[in-house]
Amino acid sequence: MTERRVSFTFTARNQTDLEHRWWLEHRSQRSLFEDELVASLNLMALLPGIGAPYELSPLPGVRRLYLDKVACHLYYTSDDEQVIIRSMWGATRGRGPSFGS
Repeated sequence: MTERRVSFTFTARNQTDLEHRWWLEHRSQRSLFEDELVASLNLMALLPGIGAPYELSPLPGVRRLYLDKVACHLYYTSDDEQVIIRSMWGATRGRGPSFGS
């Protein structure tokens, strides 16, 4: 099994930072966000097909993985060498994410 490199687009990094800051300001289990994010990234690096296809994406091949404890989706693409996180988006927002650059 090949472990892929994981990277974030600029947009996804900003979204993740905003979600993390919100979590730290509003939740008592401060490490839960980071713990679930790291575990999910490690899982996607090994098993990139784990997420469900996201058909509404303007980008081809986007999948999403739900982070249950923090109620967010990670939207990503992958190939044989890498997983690229395209967006992190709150699952309760009622609309899809912005993928940006």
